[in-house]
Amino acid sequence: MDTRLIRQLWSTVATVPNSRFSGLDDSSLITSIIDMLTADPAFDPHHTDAISAYISTRMPLIRDMAQQS
Repeated sequence: MDTRLIRQLWSTVATVPNSRFSGLDDSSLITSIIDMLTADPAFDPHHTDAISAYISTRMPLIRDMAQQS
């Protein structure tokens, strides 16, 4: 996975308000983030599986960031 894709993910996560993530289970949270990424024309849908796996390994950090925003 290239750095551009990772930056795109973390930029997306950083802009989402806590209320959007707070009530979601892990699977729904991954789906929500993927949906936000695929809405961006710069996102290459061929990377969906890789970014989904990456998100699942970073779930505690994503939830922590969401609580701080």
